[in-house]
Amino acid sequence: MSANTDLIPSRFEAGRSLAGLFYLTLKRPEGLKLFDVSAEGFWRSFGAFAWAWPVQCFLWTGMWRAAPETRPLGAGEYLGFFIASTAFDIAAWILPAILLYVVAQVFGLADKFTRLVVVSNWFGLFSAYIGFFPAALRYLLPLSDGVSALITLISYVMVIGLYYRIMRISTGGENLVAFFITVMMVMTGLTISELAYATLAD
Repeated sequence: MSANTDLIPSRFEAGRSLAGLFYLTLKRPEGLKLFDVSAEGFWRSFGAFAWAWPVQCFLWTGMWRAAPETRPLGAGEYLGFFIASTAFDIAAWILPAILLYVVAQVFGLADKFTRLVVVSNWFGLFSAYIGFFPAALRYLLPLSDGVSALITLISYVMVIGLYYRIMRISTGGENLVAFFITVMMVMTGLTISELAYATLAD
């Protein structure tokens, strides 16, 4: 098996993991059985970022639409923009795993740590494509700023609600822990996004 296949999940694994997420969003715990929670599956779940990266890059271009003055002017600036945005996206992918480790230790869920990280990583891919929908609509349809903002808000609220749902199942029905994890991840994501926007707009 090559290093590439070791690091990046196959299409089969991606499809199986997304199917697991779909079951979890329907409140069906059997979806957990579709995730690879072995040591290899744990590390490979971080490779799901490779599947999300093209969408993430597209989402960052929405910054140019909102603030045209931030659009790069040449090939070098374009390259720098995507390198910087990718660095922030990677940070947003790795930091949650560190925070989940702390949460698992504090709340006595050490035995569920691997599962929580694997599910959360694959949800990152899932949520990226949910975010793609309103972003694509802004490019394809002549939507007003108000309508566009409303669609984005609905998508964001839906992502948060679904994340809480899958975390509640993944923690074994620990509602308060799932709520704490969800709030923590939302705050982490917002903080990294603010830092990224400030850096990329500079």
